[in-house]
Amino acid sequence: MLIDDEAVVREIGCEMLEFMGVPCITAGNGEEGIRMYEESKDKIVLVILDVELPGLSGDKVYDILRKINPGIKILLISGYARSYLETKYFKRKLEHFMPKPFQLEQLSNKLKSIMDV
Repeated sequence: MLIDDEAVVREIGCEMLEFMGVPCITAGNGEEGIRMYEESKDKIVLVILDVELPGLSGDKVYDILRKINPGIKILLISGYARSYLETKYFKRKLEHFMPKPFQLEQLSNKLKSIMDV
């Protein structure tokens, strides 16, 4: 699942995932993403989550998804630097992060590393 408020990021990100053979569903905001995850959690093995979302922010969505399923793999994506997010936004070390914009090879390598963990 890919949660991002930018339609172009959802479209291109989903195309990249599908090119790699990974089925993709998308949500345009945190509330929609949580609802869709709850409805399909048995089928979703990874959530790619933008940090900057309208309404319910990415850090809150992250925490809610972890409450629903503590073992869910979440890849955070953002135009902000990892160090900024860890110190100012999340106030903790992030397990999986990838800066935006990203290329197909970067996404592929990141998914391999996450799913092999």
